[in-house]
Amino acid sequence: MNSFVKLALGVVIALVLVLPPPLHAASGDKALLLGVFPYLSANQMMEQLSPLVKRIEEALGKKVTMVSAPDFMSYVERTAKGEYDLVLTAPHMGRLAQKRDGWQLVAMTGQQTTTVILVRKDSGIDKIEDLRGRKMAVGNRRSVTYLQADEALGQKGLTPGQDVEIVETATFSNVVQSVFIGEVAAGATPTLLWDKWEHVNAEQHRQLREIFRAKKPAPPSFLVMVPAKTGQETILRLRESLLTFQDTPEGKIFLQKSQFESFLPPDDEAMARIDPYVHVLIEPRK
Repeated sequence: MNSFVKLALGVVIALVLVLPPPLHAASGDKALLLGVFPYLSANQMMEQLSPLVKRIEEALGKKVTMVSAPDFMSYVERTAKGEYDLVLTAPHMGRLAQKRDGWQLVAMTGQQTTTVILVRKDSGIDKIEDLRGRKMAVGNRRSVTYLQADEALGQKGLTPGQDVEIVETATFSNVVQSVFIGEVAAGATPTLLWDKWEHVNAEQHRQLREIFRAKKPAPPSFLVMVPAKTGQETILRLRESLLTFQDTPEGKIFLQKSQFESFLPPDDEAMARIDPYVHVLIEPRK
C-alpha cells in the first residue's frame, strides 16, 4: 500500500472516530457498527484491529465498520443509546453496559488490564515516592489504568492533584510520548502498550523503564459485547469464531501483535473483578 493510500485511509478512519456515528444497521446489506472504545489513535486502531474486523465479518456474514467516539464518556453514552451493533470495550465500560443496559458478553481477552508507571532511564526517579512535586501523564482519569495508578500513589502517601500533578492526554500512546520527550516525569499506561513495545516504537522502549506494575488478579483488558436484543444463535456463532481465532495463522499473528493473548468465554469471577472500577463512569469526576 503506497503512502498516499495509507494517508487517505487514515483520514477516513480519523473522521469516523471523531464524528458522531449513525444509528446501528438493523438488517439487510447495511454494515454493522463495531464500536471500539478510544484507547489508541485512529491509525493504530486501523492497523491493529483490521484482522479482528475481518474475522467478525466472516462469522456474521455482514460488512463491519469500525467506529469510535471522541472521548470515554461519549463512548459510554453512545453504547447506552444503542448506537453500536457490537462493541470492543474497556472492562468497566462493558460491565456498566451489562448491568445497566443488558448488553451481553460474547468473549473477553486473555490479556488483563495491568498498569505500569514509566519514567525515563536518565530521570533519577527510582520509586513512586520520588514523584512528589512532579508531573505524571495519564490517558484518562476515568480509565482503569488511571484508577490503578491512583491507588498506587495513595499507598505511598501521595495525593493526585496535590502531591503529584496529573496531566491528561488524548491516548495512552501520548502518555508514553510525553514521558519520552520530557514533558512529564512519569506516565501511567497499560501493559498492553508497554510490554513488547518494540512493535510500536523501539526507541521509546529503550529509553524508558517502569517503576511500578500493578499486581494481578486484574480484570480482562477488553470485552466483546452485543446489545440485549441480540439472538443467542448470533452470539454463539460469534463466540465460536472468536474462541477459535487463535487456531488460525491470521489469528495467531493478530493476538500476538495486539497483545490480546487470546479470546476467552464469559467468566463471572473475572467480571466481578471489574466492579470496583465502574463507579467513575456514573459518578461526577472529582
